[in-house]
Amino acid sequence: MPVKKKDLYVAKSLKALNDLAALPAKMTNNPKILLKSAEKIHKEAELHESLGDEEKAYIMCMKYFNVVTLIRKSAEYKKHKDYFDSLIGQKNLLKSINKAEELSANLKDRYELAEAEEVASKLSPLEDNPHPKEEPVRTEEEVKKPIETENTDKPVEPAPQADGRITPVELYRLLNDKETNLIIMDVRPASQYGESHIKHDACISVPAEVIKPGTTVTYIEMALSEEAKGQWRKRGQTDHIILLDWNSTLSQVTIATPLRTLKDALFKYDSTVIIKSEPLVLEGGYDQWLMYYPQVTTNANVTNPTQEGPMSSAPSLDFDYPDFDEDFSLTPKPKPKPEVEASSDPLGLLNNVPDTAKPPIPTSGGQARPSVDRSTKPKPSPSNNSLNSIHNVFPTSQTDSKTISVPKNNLMAEAQRKEKRAAEEVVRSKEEEMRIQTEKDKEAEEQEAKRQKLQREIQELERLKMEQARDVADLMRKKKAIVEENQGDSRTDSHKKGEEERRKELAILDLEEKEKRQVQEEMEREKQRRLEEVERLRQERKRREEGEADRKALEKARENAKLEEERRKLDLKKAEDEAQRLLEEEQRRAAQQKAEADKLEAQRKAEADKLAAQQKVEADRLETQKKKEEEEQRETERRRQQEEEQRKEEKKRQEQMKKVEEERLEKEKADLARKEAEEKLRRLNFAESQPSKPKTIPSPNLPSGWEKRLDLNTRRYYYINHNKGSTQWESPYTQTSQPPGQLSVTKLKDEPTTPKRGLTRSNSSPNIAKMMFDEEQAPKTLPTVNRAMKPQPRVDHPQPKPRKALHRDLNPVYGNVGRALTGLRNLGNTCYMNSTIQCLNNTSPLATYFLTDMYLYDINRESQLGYYGEVADDFSVIIKALWSGQYKCITPRDFKFIVGKHNPEFAGTTQQDSHDFLTFLMDGLHEGLNKVKKRPEIPEQENDNLPDNQAAEIAWRHHQLCNESIIVELFQGQLKSTLMCLHCRKMSVNFQAFMFLTLPLPSSSRCSLGDCLKLFLKEEKLTGSSRWRCPRCKVDRDAVKKIDIWRLPRILLIGLNRFVYKGQWREKINSHVDFPARNLDLNPYLDGPKSTKTVYKLYATSNHTGTLDGGHYTAYCRSPCTQNWYKYDDDHVSEISESSVRSSSAYVLYYTSVELTPPNFRQHF
Repeated sequence: MPVKKKDLYVAKSLKALNDLAALPAKMTNNPKILLKSAEKIHKEAELHESLGDEEKAYIMCMKYFNVVTLIRKSAEYKKHKDYFDSLIGQKNLLKSINKAEELSANLKDRYELAEAEEVASKLSPLEDNPHPKEEPVRTEEEVKKPIETENTDKPVEPAPQADGRITPVELYRLLNDKETNLIIMDVRPASQYGESHIKHDACISVPAEVIKPGTTVTYIEMALSEEAKGQWRKRGQTDHIILLDWNSTLSQVTIATPLRTLKDALFKYDSTVIIKSEPLVLEGGYDQWLMYYPQVTTNANVTNPTQEGPMSSAPSLDFDYPDFDEDFSLTPKPKPKPEVEASSDPLGLLNNVPDTAKPPIPTSGGQARPSVDRSTKPKPSPSNNSLNSIHNVFPTSQTDSKTISVPKNNLMAEAQRKEKRAAEEVVRSKEEEMRIQTEKDKEAEEQEAKRQKLQREIQELERLKMEQARDVADLMRKKKAIVEENQGDSRTDSHKKGEEERRKELAILDLEEKEKRQVQEEMEREKQRRLEEVERLRQERKRREEGEADRKALEKARENAKLEEERRKLDLKKAEDEAQRLLEEEQRRAAQQKAEADKLEAQRKAEADKLAAQQKVEADRLETQKKKEEEEQRETERRRQQEEEQRKEEKKRQEQMKKVEEERLEKEKADLARKEAEEKLRRLNFAESQPSKPKTIPSPNLPSGWEKRLDLNTRRYYYINHNKGSTQWESPYTQTSQPPGQLSVTKLKDEPTTPKRGLTRSNSSPNIAKMMFDEEQAPKTLPTVNRAMKPQPRVDHPQPKPRKALHRDLNPVYGNVGRALTGLRNLGNTCYMNSTIQCLNNTSPLATYFLTDMYLYDINRESQLGYYGEVADDFSVIIKALWSGQYKCITPRDFKFIVGKHNPEFAGTTQQDSHDFLTFLMDGLHEGLNKVKKRPEIPEQENDNLPDNQAAEIAWRHHQLCNESIIVELFQGQLKSTLMCLHCRKMSVNFQAFMFLTLPLPSSSRCSLGDCLKLFLKEEKLTGSSRWRCPRCKVDRDAVKKIDIWRLPRILLIGLNRFVYKGQWREKINSHVDFPARNLDLNPYLDGPKSTKTVYKLYATSNHTGTLDGGHYTAYCRSPCTQNWYKYDDDHVSEISESSVRSSSAYVLYYTSVELTPPNFRQHF
């Protein structure tokens, strides 16, 4: 069934929709984040299309194109174009393009049709009624009907005026219209709203204290009460939104006022809800509503706190009403007339004619005609004002003596008293300024008094105009009655005389009506003149205020221009200095790189020549070897047949020999054992029969029987006397007793007894002749070979690969602060980097790996993914400097240069995300220290028929075949991902490694880490563009995705997802997450094999304080040496308590399941 299309309500043209689809000026340039935004926008477009809302669907499609365009302009997209194109999806892009073209054509036709209908509706009244009827004159009784009766009799008028304002009368009619939905937002303080407000369900309180300049609807909604939030969230479905305070007017809704801020937040800057029309301002505010409709309020007995005294907003009514009982002087009753004449005056008109001094005008029949005193008629003249003319219409004794009075204003007297007191208190230098200010105030008060007076006069004219209209209506009714009576009695001959008299009376009434109309026209002209006077005074005051504002603005602009020029010069000087420094540094690095390049080129050339010579020699050798192998192959083929015949005979013969040899060996072994036992017994008997002699171990330059040894604990030498079996620290020569003055002489060796020859041998050199004689006299022994032992294969142990000898300038500040308590300088918004380095530095197994240079055995300097080992080398330099304990702080400038060289996102001085930097650093260290130099080809794993334990173990072995490093050993675990088709219930299970757990935060101000883990492990339904292609159904199906934790690492990194997207805006969630510092048991959340090493202890946190646009990163770490907590704030390190670690600013949590002991390393490498 086709979906019904919604009516057009967002805009009136495609251009307006394209403006709404434009992206904000400040957008992130991270393509991964933009991809997530594009996916959400694409889902929103499909949702609105399914609901029949073509306008919002078109806006979302255009936003999707704009985000994809922004992704393709990024530098990272240009590097990995194929990767990002696969993520964007050509199918979704083509589908969105076709849908946008279709929506554009439909909306264009609908907008043109709507415009034509609007023009036709404006022209239809003129075509249907080219000669509109005159509005009938209302009687005095109809005029005096109450407003409530008028509202119930008439149909409800369409609301509000199109200029952004609404009157209390129009609002009252809207409230009575059940088909109109509206919301009334009262921005008065909450206490005043609770005391009294409009009595209607659509009225809510939006206090002015929560409406700050520049705020958004999200922050306003957070500050509202639960009762008001229900109406607030319906603002997109209402027809009108009404804004009011005590004295709200459209002219006072200026920038930075609560009403203007709320209006802009709803109408201009709300990206989540598009309201149907611009919010309207209630003219006069709540004060005016109390005057008009006090019965439609919760409490009418309240006063406006913004007024300075009991003033009323109603117009002044300080004038006298004319007494209608004394308007005309009644004439005495005439003498009775014949019955025929009495019946000719049924309305009693003749009795209402005033008495005059003139005699009655005789008629042809001798009867007297009624006369009118013309002196009572108004005599308008240019010199008289309209008020006097109006009063002359009703000349009475009261109205002649009274005039319109204007209430006196005491502000002049009060201003004079203030001026007098101020003149006594201030110095003479400010008197002139006070006088000018007083004149301005006086002039303003006079203009305000004139304006109020003119307004009161205009109101009086309006009242008199209504009275004049009533009089004219009475005359018209009387005229109509007389005409009808004349028509009914025209056939009677007896009344011909009366008809003549009535015609004359009608002439008199026509004359009176004409004169009244002239008076009314003159009143209109006077009213117009006074309105022009009021407008002229307003314009004059406005020009004067604008001139003063322009003068102040010009002075401020000049001052700002001067400050801007000074700032620009200062910035220019700083930029020149920085450019000069960067140029020198670039030249130095260029020279250094050129020298290294020349050196490498020379080495490469030498190696190439050597390799060419070796290849030539190898080619000759291979050619000779090939010929030799061919000859050997022919000889082998000839011998193979002979050997095949001999093999059987040899095998039989060997079996017989083996049996004989085994018997012989067993016999020899028994004889040898017997002989050894006899020899041992003989030696023991011989030793017992001989006298004991001291065991002597010869040592050079010592007496016989003495030995010199080194004590490994104290590193001192001690002496052993084997003659006595004792030890001592002193040399035996220092204990010999010599006569005083006699030198001690010790022979080095006993001299031989052979006769002397011509040459003498030094006693310090060995006696080779004696050694040869002893060797000849020694018994001859045959070497023994153990045939059971096989030779061990030769093992080539890996050799360390030292880094390049480069100069690293850490620019340290010396000071003995203890190991791992050194700070890092901030190089311009690099607190995100410093915080991450300090947390990894207190990971003692990783620190030991770099401190002992063990990483040099594993480093891969040919890996492009590992940045050729440069990141690992410079990270090692930072770790060693932090653990030296010699510096208060160091500058990681070289490390930042290497990081920015391989990732331009971290090259500048803009604020970055510490979680993103941690991801980059861990990936770089893993690839740079990966022992697998050439990754094997891993077949795709099929887990359909395998149990989870076996499938997980196979997946982990496959992962280790390609990834073997200390990062995998310490930080990586395993997740289980399950997909199930909701159509055929087909399930697919995969296992994948993870390094971080990025946990979402519940929508509450406070939660626990367990709540975040449950939300992370919650099932997710895949629908729309995220549907899963089922391998059994062979089509895209709705599915359910479930993530489980299968294997936990030794060190667990947990990131709290505080930065999320709401629509197209990225916001920070400041919820407080309660996480334990000790005994974090993850067994309840583990789906794989249970382990005793699932209890974790917190040892570091990376914290973020501030907002999304401006914030600061710090680190809290537990020292492996002292087990105390320290705060690392860039170059400042201070000790803190464990209770202060669990704060609402925690961003990345570092947990360990192993005990972190201090690294065991030597201070000098």
